[in-house]
Formats: sequence, structure tokens, C-alpha cells
Amino acid sequence: MERKRNNQKVSWTRGKCLGKGSFGTATLATNESNVAVFAVKSVDLATCLPSQLESLENEIRILRSLSSPYVVEYLGDDVTRNESPTTSYRNLHMEYMAGGTVADEAIVKSRLADVEEKILRWHTRCLVSALKYVHSEGIVHCDVKGKNVLVGHDLTSVKLADFGSAMVEIKKESSGDRCRSVIWPRGSPLWMAPEVIRGEYQGQESDVWSLGCTIIEMVTGKPAWKDQGFNSLNRIANSEELPEFPAQLSELGKDFVEKCLRRDQNQRW
Repeated sequence: MERKRNNQKVSWTRGKCLGKGSFGTATLATNESNVAVFAVKSVDLATCLPSQLESLENEIRILRSLSSPYVVEYLGDDVTRNESPTTSYRNLHMEYMAGGTVADEAIVKSRLADVEEKILRWHTRCLVSALKYVHSEGIVHCDVKGKNVLVGHDLTSVKLADFGSAMVEIKKESSGDRCRSVIWPRGSPLWMAPEVIRGEYQGQESDVWSLGCTIIEMVTGKPAWKDQGFNSLNRIANSEELPEFPAQLSELGKDFVEKCLRRDQNQRW
């Protein structure tokens, strides 16, 4: 297979599957010229739903425009037609983060063993830095959660990934104020902010709510809210409840999370 990068064709070979999600399959890939390893997210053009292809194209457009040490790096994209006689794939090429995600059990255990919260604070700092950069570019991620925060070979390299649900905020020409469109909620329900579930709007403050949920997830290894179907969504959207804060979280950590999870989005950080 070949892809173009810097006006040069790059031949690559697809390797083992890293995971499957609602918007594609992630695999390892190897550059045939220098044996460099990278990750590929693909959808089968013959069998995928229109929403799956739209999500991947959205992620390609957004990642192509970003450059940050806290965001997974875009390496290229292509269409391959020679992997089998009946299939063709739309592919996104990204850097490979070998350590998994911040929600993986082994990494959660490493953070729990760190009584001074150094690892948790560093991972949170990386995620905050990623969101600060993405928001400065006028982009709302819309799906911040542990599985979308990748870890490198060690615990120090942490990057935000999976921009398939992301959207660009629209500026009002008259005032320059942000205008949030009323749209169908994007992202994963248990990490969604109340205003998103209610279908009112989705903005940068909504990502901050998801950040708070993700910090709880990084401590416990579980979603901040128990999955009780519609009852959970109703509690998030319409009650005054907050998820339970982990007992092992420091007072400083609890204060940070509380400021992320304020129900009035204008009061979040």
C-alpha cells in the first residue's frame, strides 16, 4: 500500500488490530522503507455507514490542522484498494501511542499506587494543555473520556485523540462571540455535560465537564456515573446531583473536579 507524505509516496503494510469502535478499526502499520511503526484508523468503503465515513473524514480534517505535543500527531491519509479484491479502505495515519489509554487497568493501578498523585496530576495537566490548545483553535472535542486519551511507552507522554465527534465553533460576524449551534448531542453519554444531554448546545465548557468525569475515571477505572440507561442520563441532565468523588482523591483534586462539574457551564473554571 502507498500513501503520499511531503509529496513522496510511502509504502506501508497493515499489521495487527489495535481495537474496533463505532467509527472504524485501528491497526498497527509499518513503513516499508524505514520500518517506522504508526497507527491507522480505517473504514471499509464498501460496508461502512455514511456516519462512519463522515466521522473519519471529520477527524482527518481536524487533525490535519492541529500541531501540539498534547494531541496525537496526524501523519497522513489515503485510500487503499489493493488489500483484497473486494474491499477498499479510507485510512487516517497517526502516531502510535504504545502505552494504551489512561483508562486502562494497569495505568489506573499505577496512579492508585502513587499516593502523592504525581502521575494523576501530570496526566491531568497534559489533558488540560490539550484542551487549552484545541479550544484556542476554535475546536470543541465533544468526546473527552479516558479511552480517548492515549499514553506513550512510559507514563509521561499523554495525548488527546479521537476527533471524530469534534466540531469547529462558529463565530458571530457582528460581535465575535461564540455561537453554539443546537445540534444532536455528540460524544459518549456518561461523559456528556447536562446542557449537551438536554440538547441545548455543546461548547468548550462542555469539554470541561467531560474533563471532570475523566479525572474521576482515571482514579477509579470506571465512568464517573453508573450506567443505568435513561435514569443516568436524566440524573445528569435534570438533577442537581454530582457523581461521587473518589475517597482517595486529595482535597486539591476534589476542588479541581468540583470546578469542572458545576452545572452552570459559565461557572466551570
